[in-house]
Amino acid sequence: MDSVLLTLHLFGIIFFVGGQMAMVGAVTPTLGGREGNTEAVREIAKRFGIGSAIALVVIVVTGSIMAADDNLFSEPILHAKMGLLALVLLLTGLHTKVPYTRAISLTIFVISLVLVILGVQLSEV
Repeated sequence: MDSVLLTLHLFGIIFFVGGQMAMVGAVTPTLGGREGNTEAVREIAKRFGIGSAIALVVIVVTGSIMAADDNLFSEPILHAKMGLLALVLLLTGLHTKVPYTRAISLTIFVISLVLVILGVQLSEV
């Protein structure tokens, strides 16, 4: 069961963070702001948003189960991850209301990278 949870957790992270890398590093710089591409960028962002919401649910559920199984709820690294994840969720919600704010996208991306680093550190506890 541990390997199934970890695999699902990692797939969620891969989709969420990898998708952000693609959006921030390729899609938006290439298509964003060019005439005629507005609808394509919106559709890509919409589909990524739906997938991201599912990925975040998978990440939270599997991460919570793994943390409980390993008795990690007293670990400061996990507290930091949970706080940053709450911030990501808040910013993601805000981003759905203010979709053309690149600063929000970049902030979510940077925080997500920090979450990955903290996750690696937590796995070594």
